[in-house]
Amino acid sequence: MDGLQFPLRGLPIPAKKKRHLRRGDYELAERILISKLVLPGMRVLELGASLGIISTFIARQIGKSGALLSVEADKSLLPYWETNLKNNGLSGKCANALVCPTWNGDVPDHLSSIQFQPCDDKLSGRAKTSTDGGVAVPWKTAGKLCEENAFEPTALVVDIEGTETVWTEGDPGFPESVRLIIAEFHPQYSGTELAARSAQSVIDQGFRLCGYQNHVLAFSR
Repeated sequence: MDGLQFPLRGLPIPAKKKRHLRRGDYELAERILISKLVLPGMRVLELGASLGIISTFIARQIGKSGALLSVEADKSLLPYWETNLKNNGLSGKCANALVCPTWNGDVPDHLSSIQFQPCDDKLSGRAKTSTDGGVAVPWKTAGKLCEENAFEPTALVVDIEGTETVWTEGDPGFPESVRLIIAEFHPQYSGTELAARSAQSVIDQGFRLCGYQNHVLAFSR
């Protein structure tokens, strides 16, 4: 895809998703915005790393002068993440956590009580309110995660289904260092009104809309 190589053999995803990857359709909207807006030297915090495919695109964009800290809730995917970056001559760091994309305060109770629910299709794991079959993965705010890793991001890439709605509940506290946010919104889960309010919450923090592709919006300041 786009000059990067991702071996399909052995990936923990259904054959249908492998065909999807082979066609180059995977997260196309994110890839388009990343290719236009993520620049060499940026320090990118990526929330929702999955197999590391988008992480690899980010790592190529930022180059050796940049830095990448990715976060994935499914610990079993970390070896695939590392392999995909290594196969393309790239590097970064991936942490195992569930992340609330805020810097102010603690993780809200209604999120911290939710467990991660893995599934057979490793591209589709998500946090669910049901604890049946859930995996105990630590919840952290983005601020706490950055503090633990001594990481000061200049860009934020977010694709954690529905969690972006937490931005409507108070000041997200995006640090001044963050100049770019690329986020996938999920009106199919949150509803169109709440998705719109989530996007407006970013704008209220001094960002302006600088790009959009399907449900993925980009903001800069």
